[in-house]
Amino acid sequence: MTRKKLSYEKALEGTVKFSERYVERGEYEFFPEAEVVKVVQEGLAKNQVDHGYRYCP
Repeated sequence: MTRKKLSYEKALEGTVKFSERYVERGEYEFFPEAEVVKVVQEGLAKNQVDHGYRYCP
């Protein structure tokens, strides 16, 4: 079965939602610098597109 290629935009949207839910459900906080959070989320999304998983960048 061939999987449909995920676009970067969809991967980023899903990654942002995933990370926000993760922080809401646990005893976690985002790093105080929003730009750092954005870069990590972008890296996770890129890895999902490139490798099929949100590997930690």
